[in-house]
Amino acid sequence: MAKFNIREQDPQKYSAVKAEQDKLSAICGVQMKIARICPYCGHTVSIVYKGNHSYTQEKCSKCGETVTFPPISFRRSK
Repeated sequence: MAKFNIREQDPQKYSAVKAEQDKLSAICGVQMKIARICPYCGHTVSIVYKGNHSYTQEKCSKCGETVTFPPISFRRSK
Protein backbone atom coordinates (compact mmCIF):
# COMPACT_ATOMS: atom_id res chain seq x y z
CA MET A 1 0.00 0.00 0.00
CA ALA A 2 1.38 3.40 -0.98
CA LYS A 3 1.98 6.03 1.66
CA PHE A 4 -0.66 8.79 1.70
CA ASN A 5 0.90 12.21 0.97
CA ILE A 6 -1.22 14.83 2.74
CA ARG A 7 0.94 17.67 1.38
CA GLU A 8 -0.18 16.94 -2.17
CA GLN A 9 -3.72 15.70 -1.45
CA ASP A 10 -4.89 18.51 0.86
CA PRO A 11 -2.28 21.29 1.18
CA GLN A 12 -4.72 23.60 3.00
CA LYS A 13 -5.32 21.08 5.79
CA TYR A 14 -1.60 20.28 5.91
CA SER A 15 -0.64 23.93 6.45
CA ALA A 16 -3.27 24.36 9.20
CA VAL A 17 -2.14 21.24 11.07
CA LYS A 18 1.56 22.08 10.52
CA ALA A 19 1.08 25.51 12.12
CA GLU A 20 -0.62 23.94 15.15
CA GLN A 21 2.12 21.28 15.46
CA ASP A 22 4.85 23.95 15.27
CA LYS A 23 3.14 25.86 18.08
CA LEU A 24 2.91 22.72 20.25
CA SER A 25 6.56 21.86 19.53
CA ALA A 26 7.62 25.32 20.70
CA ILE A 27 5.68 24.89 23.97
CA CYS A 28 6.91 21.34 24.62
CA GLY A 29 10.49 22.02 23.59
CA VAL A 30 11.33 23.69 26.87
CA GLN A 31 9.63 21.09 29.10
CA MET A 32 11.16 18.02 30.70
CA LYS A 33 10.72 14.84 28.68
CA ILE A 34 11.36 11.10 28.93
CA ALA A 35 11.97 8.59 26.14
CA ARG A 36 10.03 5.33 26.29
CA ILE A 37 12.37 2.56 25.18
CA CYS A 38 11.33 -0.85 23.79
CA PRO A 39 12.47 -3.49 26.30
CA TYR A 40 12.96 -6.03 23.50
CA CYS A 41 15.27 -4.18 21.12
CA GLY A 42 16.16 -0.87 22.86
CA HIS A 43 14.56 1.31 20.16
CA THR A 44 12.94 4.62 21.23
CA VAL A 45 9.20 4.04 20.91
CA SER A 46 7.97 7.49 21.98
CA ILE A 47 8.86 10.70 23.78
CA VAL A 48 6.69 11.75 26.73
CA TYR A 49 6.55 15.39 27.85
CA LYS A 50 5.87 16.64 31.36
CA GLY A 51 2.33 15.96 32.58
CA ASN A 52 0.27 13.07 33.92
CA HIS A 53 0.21 9.97 31.75
CA SER A 54 -1.76 6.77 32.18
CA TYR A 55 -0.89 3.30 30.93
CA THR A 56 -0.16 3.22 27.20
CA GLN A 57 0.27 0.42 24.73
CA GLU A 58 2.48 1.05 21.71
CA LYS A 59 3.94 -1.00 18.90
CA CYS A 60 7.68 -0.76 18.31
CA SER A 61 8.43 0.27 14.73
CA LYS A 62 11.75 -1.61 14.75
CA CYS A 63 10.90 -5.09 16.12
CA GLY A 64 7.09 -5.02 15.80
CA GLU A 65 6.42 -6.06 19.41
CA THR A 66 3.54 -4.46 21.33
CA VAL A 67 4.73 -2.96 24.61
CA THR A 68 2.60 -1.76 27.55
CA PHE A 69 4.15 1.09 29.52
CA PRO A 70 3.24 1.95 33.14
CA PRO A 71 1.92 5.39 34.14
CA ILE A 72 4.42 8.24 34.42
CA SER A 73 4.17 11.10 36.86
CA PHE A 74 6.59 14.00 36.73
CA ARG A 75 7.27 15.36 40.19
CA ARG A 76 10.17 16.58 42.22
CA SER A 77 11.92 14.09 44.44
CA LYS A 78 12.51 15.03 48.07
